[in-house]
Amino acid sequence: MIQTLTHSALDIRWFTESTWFHSSDATVVRAGVLLLEAAFRSTQPATIPCDPLILSRLSGLSANVWAENGATLLQGFEQVEGGAWRHTKMAELFDAVNERFGAQIKELVASSALASLAVEEFPLVGEVKPAGRSKGKRALPKDYQFNEGLVAKAEEAGFITDEHKAWLLQKFKDFATSSGRLYSNWDATARNFFTSSITQRDFLSNFGYWPRDSKTRLMPALGAPSAPVRSGPQSFESAALNGSKSSVDRVLAKRFGAQNDVQDADVKPAAGTSAAFTQGGFGFGFARNRGAAPGAAA
Repeated sequence: MIQTLTHSALDIRWFTESTWFHSSDATVVRAGVLLLEAAFRSTQPATIPCDPLILSRLSGLSANVWAENGATLLQGFEQVEGGAWRHTKMAELFDAVNERFGAQIKELVASSALASLAVEEFPLVGEVKPAGRSKGKRALPKDYQFNEGLVAKAEEAGFITDEHKAWLLQKFKDFATSSGRLYSNWDATARNFFTSSITQRDFLSNFGYWPRDSKTRLMPALGAPSAPVRSGPQSFESAALNGSKSSVDRVLAKRFGAQNDVQDADVKPAAGTSAAFTQGGFGFGFARNRGAAPGAAA
């Protein structure tokens, strides 16, 4: 059973059908609104006291002004046992709500009281669904690991070492737990994750090469095919791996001068010219005709 009307709505007709609502005096209109609000919020629903002094204060009027307009402002109210004034239409609404929903409201109030004392034993509203489930979808299990089939797919995608796989699993778990993601098939999601361009770029940033190049770099003894040579400038490393002396010469010449100034690392300098050579980076030697070093033979 409800005790107040604060969860219901004020009916606009309670205002517009009252004589005071059409008064040319704004203070009278305001007083009528305040009286309805007082009845609406009263602990005795739809009821206001009978004391004229209290009524004048509730309406925001002086005692003299209340005496002049009180009869008009109490239109729609009726005096009940004990002398209080009760708004008839508002009271009808209150009685109808209690008659139709009073039992349910009383039960809900009682359940709320019990729930406040034993939250675990008395759920307030219905059964709480397990967290992370919605229409067959679920959160990633905390103990999730790649099964044998997923490990094979990961290796096909270029994640071949234990370090690669550990990194991949952690990245996948981070992806799964971010923003509370829910999926019905996490294994299928993992397969898509392996070949995602975002995953590939993250791998490149972490390991320094693309997953597709892992076998060429790390498993040459198994006869893995070499990575295709791409157009554009070559690096020292790619030129050396491809065994191309001409490529090495071109790279060195571009970095340090004309091709005739460049010598390969395994070519020993001529006698008496060792001071003119300096050891270059990446295992390559190069020399320039910059004049004899101090103390060199003429």
